[in-house]
Amino acid sequence: MIRRRAIIVVALAITIFTATSSMLSELQSAPGAFAGSGDYVIHSSDAPTIFSSQVDVSLVPLLLSQENISEAWPEVVTFSAWGSESFVVRGMNVDSVLSGEHFPVVRPLSLETQSHLDGAVVGSRLMDRLGIFPPCTIPISGSYASHVELVEVIGSFETGSYLDDELIVSEDVARYLCNMPSDMASLIAVETDDPAWLEEVLSPDDARFALFDVRALKTAVVVDEDVTIAMDIRNWGTAAGEVSVYIADDGELIDEFSVVLQASADTTVQRQILLGSMGVHPLDVWLSGDFPARTSLNVSVVDPYLVIAAPSRVLLGSSFDVAVLGHDGGPASAAEIVFVVGEEQGNVSTDDDGVAEITPPVAGLCMLTASHVGYDDASAVVEVVDLGTYPAEFLPQVDSFVLSEDVVSESEDVEGVIVVENAGAVGGAFFVPVLVDSSANKVLNVSLGPAERRSVSVIISDIAVGTHTVQVGTFSRELTVEPWFADEPDLVQLVLRYGGTGVLSSGASIPIYQAAKISEGNVAVALFSVGAISALLTCLAISAVFAKEVREGRRTLGILRTIGASRAHIRAIVLPQALANGSVGAVVGVVAGFLVAILLTEFGLFVVFGHALVFEPDLSLLVLIAVGAAMISVSSAFASAEMAAREGPIASIKSLEPGIEASEQMSLEEMLSDD
Repeated sequence: MIRRRAIIVVALAITIFTATSSMLSELQSAPGAFAGSGDYVIHSSDAPTIFSSQVDVSLVPLLLSQENISEAWPEVVTFSAWGSESFVVRGMNVDSVLSGEHFPVVRPLSLETQSHLDGAVVGSRLMDRLGIFPPCTIPISGSYASHVELVEVIGSFETGSYLDDELIVSEDVARYLCNMPSDMASLIAVETDDPAWLEEVLSPDDARFALFDVRALKTAVVVDEDVTIAMDIRNWGTAAGEVSVYIADDGELIDEFSVVLQASADTTVQRQILLGSMGVHPLDVWLSGDFPARTSLNVSVVDPYLVIAAPSRVLLGSSFDVAVLGHDGGPASAAEIVFVVGEEQGNVSTDDDGVAEITPPVAGLCMLTASHVGYDDASAVVEVVDLGTYPAEFLPQVDSFVLSEDVVSESEDVEGVIVVENAGAVGGAFFVPVLVDSSANKVLNVSLGPAERRSVSVIISDIAVGTHTVQVGTFSRELTVEPWFADEPDLVQLVLRYGGTGVLSSGASIPIYQAAKISEGNVAVALFSVGAISALLTCLAISAVFAKEVREGRRTLGILRTIGASRAHIRAIVLPQALANGSVGAVVGVVAGFLVAILLTEFGLFVVFGHALVFEPDLSLLVLIAVGAAMISVSSAFASAEMAAREGPIASIKSLEPGIEASEQMSLEEMLSDD
């Protein structure tokens, strides 16, 4: 009933279905080409496309500080064009390409010279598309900025991956083409043995809190004076939540409170605590939960004390003001100041503003002592000089340099005090560089009068964790910057700076809508629709050829029904023939379809997002398409058997002409004998 010629039509239909399905499966995964050589990539979560993604490259050293991150490097991805061809330009370390550091080069580089590491290297497939032969120089233009760059192509490479469709240049060239800031990259490629952990750090599904930059507004207070503790708290999760904060004094809990924060939000909290006893109080601050975010700081409780503010040098015959302040910074009025210069002695009292005027009678060191009821005494020294003993020129110099603290926590500033003097009788100005590890951190412009000596303060900030040398003039001091956190400081910094800001994707699974400027839903609908239409047309084609075979044998079916064959008998006759022919055609069609897909991609006929589509069939895809082809063939076979069973005997016999052809007689006899 179903003749073998139907196999040809079934095979052709299944071939088209298999080739179409294969191309669609590769199209879905094509954006994975933008991952380049990394197993995983980090891109910004708020970027609509991979080309608009911007990730801070300072994330790289923090990633490399983690034990489960083996490699991490930045890459800049952009579209470009030369002639009529558009392609992907990837900015990365060209030296790593030459050495095969990040991906295996299966064909040695063809290089004119390896000295120009600032040049470009071209993938083998792109080289064929552009029709270029290194070494050569080509102009390429940016697709997202009106920039054109002349690029020296110094060699080619082949990796057997999507990179073979790209031009690899230095990061600076790629940034110029897409107008990207120098401290940003499109993505960061990562090799890790624990991607789930990294994804949890970058984009946790719930509220996650971190504590940082804890500080006391005053590190020395008196008895019964409140201490203000300021702290920054951040929720780096993707959901709102609440966290408990604890403060302990020498291990004893003295304060506990809660903070509520929205997703990806931070806040500064200030708490006043009272430390009742004298001495140094070690304070610990931490959050609830298991994230390593515990910090420590010291606050001293001391007796009330005075502070004297006076110039370090004055000229003989002139007066100077002395200010006396209490420990709280307020003026100490009615404080007694005793001054001694050589054998001369005198005393004055401060006014309501805590200020007193002193006129030294002779040259020499003026010793000052301030006292007040209820306060510890304070002292200072002022040098009184005779200008006539100084040379008539400007002679500036640095007399001393000290740091307010030798050890500070990360993100804290440190104050430096520089004592400068003019050893001449002529005033002027000079520059004082403040060096940190031999690099200028600040440059001060200091003006000095005749024989003037004074202190200059400088705030040193933005110092990385570690031990540094701070130098001013011939004086140097060692400064140690410690991380805020004793437990896993690199992990905490990674979370504070980048937690909740990025998305980790597998190198093979960057969503297609990240590469194309269309929504995820539209892409899914489009791919499903094309696949469904392909399956429907294949099913209709096979059903049509089976229906034609049934119609051509309707007279035979009519005779069978007339002599008593039931519909079940007809199904039993037609279905095995349809299944046999459909199965053979499906097997042939699946094999042919895969071969067609491979040939189409081998010749580079499909270019998607600047990359030639590469078809790499795997077992799961083969099984999926084979099952689909079998279902189409089986459903068509059942449809043809049902169509044959529904043929009426009278309608079939009416179409009979006198006599039965020999072929039909033989067919009838074969079916009756089989039955």
